[in-house]
Amino acid sequence: MENTRNYSEDEFGIFIISELTELKDIELTILKGHILTEFAINCYLESISENKNSDFFKENFTYSSKVKLLLHFGNYSGPGGEYVIKSLEILNKLRNTIAHSLTINHHLIKEFLAMLRKISPSRGNFNNEKLSEQHRLESGIAFVCGMIFGRYCEIRKKNS
Repeated sequence: MENTRNYSEDEFGIFIISELTELKDIELTILKGHILTEFAINCYLESISENKNSDFFKENFTYSSKVKLLLHFGNYSGPGGEYVIKSLEILNKLRNTIAHSLTINHHLIKEFLAMLRKISPSRGNFNNEKLSEQHRLESGIAFVCGMIFGRYCEIRKKNS
């Protein structure tokens, strides 16, 4: 996945969708979505780090700690940004529920999608109630990944 760091926003979007839509199991969608959002977070945190040799893929930060770093240093405190942070926190809870009890908390999925609707109330397949829960979840995860990776691409472009 190392070369994925150099993807454009469009290439990354295609990559995310292809990774998520091949899954037929909602548990795997949540677990893989957690991994993919963490990848985007790692890229973004490295791009804003004062240490140009930082490697958040090898650092020993938990997902929760990385989300807190985003909150404090990642310019996610403005309008809409708090919903990105909250959606990541909910996704982490979803993942932890599966990891610790092997169950899916459908209420948390609804909460995750509701948080995304606050960012984009009329766009995105995560808003389409006619789609299955898994497809709305895939779309929501892709949306969050895109928001974070998009900011990473902006910084990367500015620094090159």
